[in-house]
Amino acid sequence: MSHRDSCLVIAIIAALSLGFIACTKTAEAPPAPLSQSASAAAAPPPDAAQQRGAPAAGAPGLQSSHTPIAAAPAGNSPHGMLTWDTPASWTQEQPSNAMRMAQYRVPAAGGDTDGGECVVFYFGPGQGGDAPSNVSRWVSMFTTPDGGPVQGKVSEQQLGDKLVTRIEAAGTYQPTAMMMGGPPPGQKPGSMMLGAIVPGADANWFFRCIGPQKTIAANRAAFDGFIASLK
Repeated sequence: MSHRDSCLVIAIIAALSLGFIACTKTAEAPPAPLSQSASAAAAPPPDAAQQRGAPAAGAPGLQSSHTPIAAAPAGNSPHGMLTWDTPASWTQEQPSNAMRMAQYRVPAAGGDTDGGECVVFYFGPGQGGDAPSNVSRWVSMFTTPDGGPVQGKVSEQQLGDKLVTRIEAAGTYQPTAMMMGGPPPGQKPGSMMLGAIVPGADANWFFRCIGPQKTIAANRAAFDGFIASLK
C-alpha cells in the first residue's frame, strides 16, 4: 500500500469515528424540558372558540347595522307625537280625507236631530300654519244670521310644557271644500265650534268639534277632558 493510500484510509476511519461519537452523544443526551412560553404556544388558546366567531360567555351580541323600527306607540296618534284619551261617548270613524289624522262622531244632544263631528288635523313637519292665522280662519267660517262676522272667544291654556290656544265660535257655519274633502255643504245655522291648537314636536296639531249648538255645548266637558288628556 502506498503512502498516499495509507493516509486516505486513516482519514476515512477518523471521519467515521467522529460521526459515531457525535451520534452517540446526541442519542444519550436527555431531552431539554419545554419552557413555559413554549408550552403555551404549543397548547390551543383557551378562547380559540371565540376567535372562530363564537361569542364568549356574557359578551354582548353583535349589533344590527340598522336602527330597529319601533312599534307604533299606544294612543290615537298615528305619528306618536301626541296621544290622547277619547271620550267614551264619541265614536271613532274612518277619516274622510288624508288631512284628517283622526275623526269622531259626537252624539246628538236631546232636541237635536244631527250629532257633531270632532276632527284632529296634522299636516306634517313645519306645516299647518301658526295659531293666530288659524284662529282667524276658523272664526271666519261662522257668521251672524244676517251674514255679519261673529266675535270668537280665544283663550290660552297651559298644558304641561305646551301653551294651547282655545277657540270658540257660534252662528251660521259655512264649511269649506278643503275641510270637507269635497264640495261644501250648505250653510248650517245654529252651529257651534270648540277648537284647540296644540304645539307638537315639529308642527301644530289642530283639534276641532263642530255641530249643532246644543250638541256641542253638551259635549263641552268631554272636549275639555279630550284636550286635557293630550301628551
